[in-house]
Amino acid sequence: MNVIVLGPAGSGKSTLVSALSNHLRDADVKVINLDPASPPPYRADRDVRDFVRAEEIMRKEGLGINGALIRSMDLTLSYVDELIVKADYAIYDTPGQMELFIYLNSGVEIAKRIADSDYTVGIFVVDSAVASTPENFVSILAQNAVVSLRMDIPVITVFNKADVCRVPFSVEDVKKELERREGVLAELMEGLVDFLEVTTAKYRIIEVSALKGEGIEDVLSAINEAFCSCGDLS
Repeated sequence: MNVIVLGPAGSGKSTLVSALSNHLRDADVKVINLDPASPPPYRADRDVRDFVRAEEIMRKEGLGINGALIRSMDLTLSYVDELIVKADYAIYDTPGQMELFIYLNSGVEIAKRIADSDYTVGIFVVDSAVASTPENFVSILAQNAVVSLRMDIPVITVFNKADVCRVPFSVEDVKKELERREGVLAELMEGLVDFLEVTTAKYRIIEVSALKGEGIEDVLSAINEAFCSCGDLS
């Protein structure tokens, strides 16, 4: 199956990709880097930077970093068939700028082409420290819901960096806390609570430390559950 790893910048996507591939080293696992701006911190079996490099686009086309990233994603679409691989686990690491994959038509089309090639699940990686307040928790999981909507694949929520900070509450805790608050912000956040219903955090908080390799088995179990009737995530 395909595993597409997404999340905000700094959430630890590449570290999680490395941890997953190391944990699965006895299986048929391939790792694909889809970030044209950064060399991967692991050995990639396929690397978009063999075809497209954001820094070269900046130099050749006189673009700033944001323009070059957008242009790079458009060019990457031309090489997507060469980046797709077949494996028991084909793990795709996406750019730090998550918006490139969930808002650009080229990013969405790249994800669609990957999904069309085999069973595909997304992992939405969250920095546990960032999600440590009810407001941030709801805002981040609203992004998670947008990922599911735009990419049309099952998406598992994973809270990373648990060795530094644990998620201090459940979805139900957050709902109760927001119900007690008043004002425009509280009303806005309560309106976003419905987004939580379409994330896996509603059923289970999956916490990992990608850096220390902790909780990886829980992530793999959730991936497998996404395609069977053997658990609450399905």
